[in-house]
Amino acid sequence: MDIKQVAKETSKVLASYLTYQALRIITDQLWETNPG
Repeated sequence: MDIKQVAKETSKVLASYLTYQALRIITDQLWETNPG
């Protein structure tokens, strides 16, 4: 197993997860400020 490849894939997964979490937070904040 190539350690560079593992690091690259790990960073992709982490970036995707953080993007997902950021979108959830933004959506929640928008929903609080403008319900309905």
